[in-house]
Amino acid sequence: MSTDNWIGLIHSTRPKYAKGASDMTVRARLRLSMLRKRGRIMLNQSGEHCVWQVMFSKPDSSHYADGSSVDFGNHDAYRQIKIDWRGHVATDSMTMMQRAINAGDEQLINLFQSKINNCTSAVREDLGGELFKDGEASGRENAIHGLETFLNEGTVTAADTIAQPSDTYGLDSLSTAVGNQGGAWSSTSTITSPNATIATDWPHGNGDREYDFNSPKLLNSSSTNWGTGSTAWEDNCWRVISQGITWLTTTGGADGAPDLVSLAPDLFQGYKNHHEALRRVNVPHRESSDLGFSVNVLNQDGVAISSDFDCPAATGYIENLNHVTVASLMPQLMWFRGPDQDPRTLWSYLMAAGFFGNCQYKPKYVAKIYPYA
Repeated sequence: MSTDNWIGLIHSTRPKYAKGASDMTVRARLRLSMLRKRGRIMLNQSGEHCVWQVMFSKPDSSHYADGSSVDFGNHDAYRQIKIDWRGHVATDSMTMMQRAINAGDEQLINLFQSKINNCTSAVREDLGGELFKDGEASGRENAIHGLETFLNEGTVTAADTIAQPSDTYGLDSLSTAVGNQGGAWSSTSTITSPNATIATDWPHGNGDREYDFNSPKLLNSSSTNWGTGSTAWEDNCWRVISQGITWLTTTGGADGAPDLVSLAPDLFQGYKNHHEALRRVNVPHRESSDLGFSVNVLNQDGVAISSDFDCPAATGYIENLNHVTVASLMPQLMWFRGPDQDPRTLWSYLMAAGFFGNCQYKPKYVAKIYPYA
């Protein structure tokens, strides 16, 4: 700062300000844009709880010899996931006296209007971050369900390429552990178990539908078994993401193929470095470009690889967004009320914006990337 001006001049001259304020908080949200395009933002929802059915099993089929008798059973094919409704709000206020002061030629910013706008933009931006966080963590019992709500891990060692899923999801605490609802999975001597504690080929190999119907894939990006001779993300990133895409597609069938990988900025830069070293020219993702996201979005096997500000450091998520629903209780994704006047404080102006609803997931179609061990 310059100190050349005479102090009397500084005290007697009003500085020149530019009217308005630069909004430095706006950050793009590819994930929400892709959800909207797929029709996965549902409005006007209702009911005491949000409940959806998950098919976890199908009737057994078997060989048949002509003329032999068959048995008929009554097969239970479904489980329910039930969650409660949550809310996320931003509020502000302005007294009648403050509004009178912030008027006329001396007004640099229209505080009344900016407070209204800022409530809405705060909820819009923060909602993007909430979609990654644990909605059942301590102190977040009223928070929206983000991806971390069902992604806790169990046992994992440095040699494991995948961590053991060990969480519950929903009010009825439906387990994410493999084999919790029965079923079996292949276990062959020619395949190194992706997780020694699970001790089956899963997610390699094959098995019963019941075995992993509610289990996410927790990819250990720092494993010693990615075949690169390294535990560093920049060396392993292509193989980690490629394996995650393969596992989600093969265990989820045609409906399992993911369409988005969201990476923390530190992971995305490492991925970008690796990508450029191999190909020299970055390959854009067409759908993301069509939605207006041409920067920091690359393409691998037709899947968008995106840098997301809200992803926790060293963390990434692979998803099929057709199995994610953002459900709102209101006629719009976000609501706004105000300005209402409060007579108790001499008719102060009160304003609020928020989201009432929650998010629905099918954990089977989600993978997390993290250096677990």
